[in-house]
Amino acid sequence: MADLVATPDQVYSYWRVAPLEFIIWFAAVLVTIFSSIENGIYASIASSLALLLVRLAHPRGAFLGKVTVRGDSSDSKATREVFLPLNEKRQGIANPGIKVSPPAPGVLIYRFEESYLYPNISILNSVLVDYVRANMNRGHDVSKIKLADRPWNDPGPRGGNTDEEQRVNAAKPVLHAIVLDFSSV
Repeated sequence: MADLVATPDQVYSYWRVAPLEFIIWFAAVLVTIFSSIENGIYASIASSLALLLVRLAHPRGAFLGKVTVRGDSSDSKATREVFLPLNEKRQGIANPGIKVSPPAPGVLIYRFEESYLYPNISILNSVLVDYVRANMNRGHDVSKIKLADRPWNDPGPRGGNTDEEQRVNAAKPVLHAIVLDFSSV
C-alpha cells in the first residue's frame, strides 16, 4: 500500500497531464482506503473504460493554421512552419500573443486528436462537412437548375434563397483541398 501514496508534486503533475484521469486515480485511492484494494481496482478499471468509450464516441480535433517559428539563437535565420489550432480556445498554447494565420483560401487542415474508428466516423464527418458548408462557396446556384435536370438525391434549393445569400456565398472561397493530419493518431 505504501507504493500507492504519491508526493504532492506527483499528484499535481497528474492533475496537469490529465485532469479526468487524475479524478479517476483519486477516486480509486479513496475507494481503496475506505473499502478494499479489489474494489479500488474495479472502480478505476470501470471508470477508465467509461472514459475511453466517451473519448471514442466523441473525438477531439481542430482546424489548423500556420505559425512561422524562428530559431532560438539571435544569429539563426532558420525558420520553420508549425501548425496550431485556429480556434480561440487553443488548448495547450501558453502565449495568447501568437497569431495563427489560416491556410490558403479554399484549403482546410484538420488534425484528429483521437483515434479514427468506426464509432466516431460519422461525428468527424459531420464536423468537416458542417465547417465546409459554413465557410466555403456552395458552388452551383441550385435555384437556377430545373427540377428535371437534378439528380434523384438532390432535395432542391432551400427556402428563402435570396440575393443576399448568393452574394455572401460568392464572397466565400471555393474548396480546393482538405488535408487530414493523422500525426497524433
